[in-house]
Amino acid sequence: MGVLAAERIKLTSTRSPLWCAVLTVVFALGITALFGLLLNVAHSTWESRPDLGAPPPNADNALAGLGIMGAAPIIPGFGYILIMILATLAVTNEYRFGTIKSTFLAMPNRSLVLTTKAAMIAVGGALLSAVLTFLGFFILKGVTNDVVGQTLSLSNGSLRVFYAVPIFVALTVFLAVGVGALLRQSAGAISLLIVWPVLVEPIVGAFGKYGKNIEVFLPFKNADRFLGTAADSSYWHWGPWVSLIYFAAFVAIVFGAALVVVNKRDA
Repeated sequence: MGVLAAERIKLTSTRSPLWCAVLTVVFALGITALFGLLLNVAHSTWESRPDLGAPPPNADNALAGLGIMGAAPIIPGFGYILIMILATLAVTNEYRFGTIKSTFLAMPNRSLVLTTKAAMIAVGGALLSAVLTFLGFFILKGVTNDVVGQTLSLSNGSLRVFYAVPIFVALTVFLAVGVGALLRQSAGAISLLIVWPVLVEPIVGAFGKYGKNIEVFLPFKNADRFLGTAADSSYWHWGPWVSLIYFAAFVAIVFGAALVVVNKRDA
């Protein structure tokens, strides 16, 4: 309980967690409203020019992009990245300012400290993402017209996003804390956490059939599969829940390596 109280004080007494949370709320809800308006315009354009091709997606196709994820079917969702930045800074800032030494002197069980820190941020991030997902749903329902939002309903059994996004966010927090503890440097850890899912994995998938065969083994692509945002399902060897286990195993390996390194290296 002492470790829990200490980590709570650290999290609530610094500005970076507050700013990351505020930016996450503004971005997530703002991009959801913007995406709904763009869907209205796209459908209006298609109705006047059906020769343009297939109709744009309805609002229910965008549900996996609600809340914390931003409009994932159109642009990469950056909401969860802000949560990862928050989690990373919670570790790297302690190494930067030397407070981690006092923490480990007060609590020699370093694994407990790191796990408690990750668990607290994971719970907070998951709760925030759940709230934003529901708010995003009602915002999308409110800004879309009757045609675009006709299939958007809470009774739709396919709305896995309402529990999938919080699970995903909680796992990314443990991943970010692990990477932060391994690298101990804010710029490097944050760069890696942003570049990997936003740039590296999409580039691999762009290499035709060979890239598609490789990307099914990439961690964030498996997270996309679980969230329902994976573009092509024909290359996958397993279902969404196995993809979740795959991503969770990857997170566990990184976080486990961080625990080993933290216990072996000097603070």
